[in-house]
Amino acid sequence: MLRFIEVINNTNFQPRMERTANVRFSLGEVWINEKYVVSVRAARGYQKLLKEGRIAGDLRPDHEFTAITTTNGTVTEVHVVVGDITTIARRINKDNQTLLKG
Repeated sequence: MLRFIEVINNTNFQPRMERTANVRFSLGEVWINEKYVVSVRAARGYQKLLKEGRIAGDLRPDHEFTAITTTNGTVTEVHVVVGDITTIARRINKDNQTLLKG
């Protein structure tokens, strides 16, 4: 299992006034089992939210975000984590076995 810092959506949606919802995000910890990762992609929209000050936390404006899609049977979840796609993919695909003469 791998530990990541996840962006959590704390937006307060009001059913009658959707356009006036207060969009807020915070940071939290998530542990992801690398066996259940289906895809990894860049989450570029979150950089704009960070620059607008909508993500609470101690992040620099140049941080990047990655969306990790996991599936466990019938449950599919998308986790947006702090980190660039190359670093996140490298952490998930850390394989200690090497095929020799194959």
